[in-house]
Amino acid sequence: MNAAAIATFCVPLILLSESSLKAMILDICRVRGPRQKALFRGLKVFLFCLCAGAGFPGTVYAQWNTLNPVVGLQKEPNGVHLALEKGVMRIQICSDSILRVRYSPTESVPAHPDLVVIKDDWPATKWELQPSDDHVVLATSQIKAVIASKDSSITFQDSSGKTLFQQTEVTMMPVVVNGEPTYHIELFSKLWGSYESFYGLGQHQAGVWNYRGEAVDISQDNTNISIPFFLSSNGYGVFWNNASRSRFNNRFLSALYLSSEVADEMDYYFLYGPEFDRIIAGYRALTGAPPLFGKWAYGFWQCKNKYNTQEELLGVAHKYRELHIPVDNIVQDWFWWITMGEPVFDKARYPDPPGMVEDLHKNNFHLMISVWPYFRPGSRTYDDMDQRGYFLDRTKVPSFHPARMALYDAFNPEARKYYWNLMDQALFKIGVDAWWLDTTEPETEDRETNILVTNKTYLGNGARYANAFPLMTTTAVYQGQRSESDKKRVFILSRSAFAGAQRNAAAVWSGDVNSDWVFFKKQVPAGLNYSISGLPNWTTDIGGFVSGNPDDPEYRELFIRWFQFGTFNPILRVHGTRSTNQNELWSYGAEAQKILTSYDTLRYRLLPYIYSLAWMTTSQGYTPMRGLIMDFRADEHSATIDDQFMFGPAFLVNPVTDPAVNSRRVYLPKAKWYDFWSGSSLEGPRTSDAAAPIDKLPLFVRAGSIVPMGPDKEWSSEKPEDPIELRIYRGADGDFTLYEDENDGYNYEKGMHATIPFHWDDARQTLTIGERKGAFPGMLTERRFQIVFVRENHGAGPSAESKPDKVVPYSGKQTRVTP
Repeated sequence: MNAAAIATFCVPLILLSESSLKAMILDICRVRGPRQKALFRGLKVFLFCLCAGAGFPGTVYAQWNTLNPVVGLQKEPNGVHLALEKGVMRIQICSDSILRVRYSPTESVPAHPDLVVIKDDWPATKWELQPSDDHVVLATSQIKAVIASKDSSITFQDSSGKTLFQQTEVTMMPVVVNGEPTYHIELFSKLWGSYESFYGLGQHQAGVWNYRGEAVDISQDNTNISIPFFLSSNGYGVFWNNASRSRFNNRFLSALYLSSEVADEMDYYFLYGPEFDRIIAGYRALTGAPPLFGKWAYGFWQCKNKYNTQEELLGVAHKYRELHIPVDNIVQDWFWWITMGEPVFDKARYPDPPGMVEDLHKNNFHLMISVWPYFRPGSRTYDDMDQRGYFLDRTKVPSFHPARMALYDAFNPEARKYYWNLMDQALFKIGVDAWWLDTTEPETEDRETNILVTNKTYLGNGARYANAFPLMTTTAVYQGQRSESDKKRVFILSRSAFAGAQRNAAAVWSGDVNSDWVFFKKQVPAGLNYSISGLPNWTTDIGGFVSGNPDDPEYRELFIRWFQFGTFNPILRVHGTRSTNQNELWSYGAEAQKILTSYDTLRYRLLPYIYSLAWMTTSQGYTPMRGLIMDFRADEHSATIDDQFMFGPAFLVNPVTDPAVNSRRVYLPKAKWYDFWSGSSLEGPRTSDAAAPIDKLPLFVRAGSIVPMGPDKEWSSEKPEDPIELRIYRGADGDFTLYEDENDGYNYEKGMHATIPFHWDDARQTLTIGERKGAFPGMLTERRFQIVFVRENHGAGPSAESKPDKVVPYSGKQTRVTP
């Protein structure tokens, strides 16, 4: 019996007299078969609801805990202080759509640094306090918090009074964790009658997109990145501000539990949208905005496990240029060193590191290099850090790593400076461009328990900060490079992250996943949930980390399909262990090379679009890789789709995650859609089979889209973005803003950038190219837009349209174009 049927059955029963209820039970007894069972099931639910209050307005009382009523109220300039029978609760009005809620068993709370939330100064917000005998209401123009006097539960509502979320009960149990007296905290939220879906919580590998009915451990592991932030299809989000091991538990569909191992108080932020972009923008207001990467970072990254010599690395770079395959970046994976932790190249294999970097730069490559947070004994660096007390713990016995290999204490500000200085002196000063921070969970290998949980950090009990190591080690590198130079933008690729890591210019990859179709399929919902968690820059090891054979036709198919998916990830990167020790685009045979290069070329043609999305992400709280729920929240079907996504506002991407298929089912939400490859159009909503031969990823473009496409190029800055082919997908109004700057450096933060707005008025069939705003050194003052009004076999596919509809010279002034 579903919830709607139970409600239909139960609610009228409330109105029955005792005799009528007895008669109804007798009537049920006369019924036979499945209908009798269904009726008794409904009656059982009714009696439970009647006794426990679970199915009707009001609070469910945990029978094992006493109530915690409000006994006093004090209004404060930005919220209220509530004295409870047991403890105190504070509700802070941060904005008209963000409330902070804190509860502690005692009036005073021990002081601990908040590593994640960096905003504590909020502008004054208009709000009202409406007390009564039964409840207290805090109301802004967008949301209300209704606090019940009898039990201090909080019901969050929108301005119309619709219930969004309920803090039904809070339990804090005294415990001792890693030698520290503290509390285990648990928030219970009743969900009876709610059909909402849940998303976010970082990146996890169960292949789950909608976490309704699921439980998720919020703890760091290789391939699992934990962010204590979830969003609901009801139009709200909850950021659970706790860095210890935590848990999201909705296994019982009608109850949600949020819990943490270490807490002196409950601390969370309730964020209302209702649109997901606004919720995520609120999260980033709390924890920091992601800065722009250099434009080169949005191009193609060549990587494998691993280049073993300077000669091999340079040979691969030179061959890419000889074959004219677009690429911006090449990566040196681990063991370029003599001893892990001491950044000294093995000169037998890398005889001239500065010359190597100079060669790469002359060939328009950027170099990213692997750096670990671990230090093996046997070096001066190890001995010095040990003497300074910069280590957290050491391995006990030899295995893959030697005994006494040490993890550095990223919570110690002096250790962070030391760590960056090693990288700066040995690597940044010779021109290394980007940082691959591996094993940042940090890795434990042979045990489940995080190293921090059983150790003390510079800040104290490591269990209190168990999830925050990746935030602090990326902080070391980001702040270190920013203090050294403003000429080169920071790029970090980290295997793990925590809330706030986006402000450190940290992208992540999905970890050491297997090279097979099962793991490939799981990466799609993993990436979508990571992106919706407020951290926008994500990628995978295209082809999987372990292990593939480029000579195997079946593996070649997998690699092609994974690369097609990766083309529409925020970062496009290949990596992995291969049986042939080859992982370049030519390693997979001539046919595969042709297909892979065509998608690589498309990526570069789309750089004006992708770089503009990056600016939207930095400046507007946008998210480029978008589960369908983000743009079609009212569409119930979109809530459960885990293998399709939007890439920006235009592209509906449909990865092929099954072998040996030539089509796949796609759902087109309500809109007009264009097939990118043919230019033909379809009306949604509909589900249909889309053609998917090995060289075609089913790809659709939403009507109203304006897509700028640049010229073919072999690296991101090879030539100016001129002319730009401006594809107009008619059928709805649309807007897009082209963003440009110097492509690197931080002058954009000082206002040195330019934007050009485009607007398509579908009713008037008119494109308006707006006035350019801003300027920067090297800006194109004169350019051409080749306008293409897409239709079947016109403006279709990755190649430039040979016969554009209009060619418009542009010098920064507004102009209008019609077909």
